[in-house]
Amino acid sequence: MSKTLRPRWLTCTVCDSSQIEVTTELGNDEWLYDGDIAKCLDCCATGFIETDGVDAWFEADEEQKNAQLH
Repeated sequence: MSKTLRPRWLTCTVCDSSQIEVTTELGNDEWLYDGDIAKCLDCCATGFIETDGVDAWFEADEEQKNAQLH
C-alpha cells in the first residue's frame, strides 16, 4: 500500500523549495527508494526520487528543469 510523505530534507531541483510530496510503497520520512514518485508543491514540478545507496534526492523531469519559472 502506498503512502504520501513530505520529508523536509528534500529540495526541488527546479525552484529549491523543500515542499516535496513523495509517494512510496516502502519509504518513510528518513528513507526513500529509487523510483518513488515525487512532486514539488510550490512549482508543481514532477519527477522521481533517485538514490545512490546512501543519499536520496528529488530529480525533476528534464523538460521541467529546463523551463524558466515566472
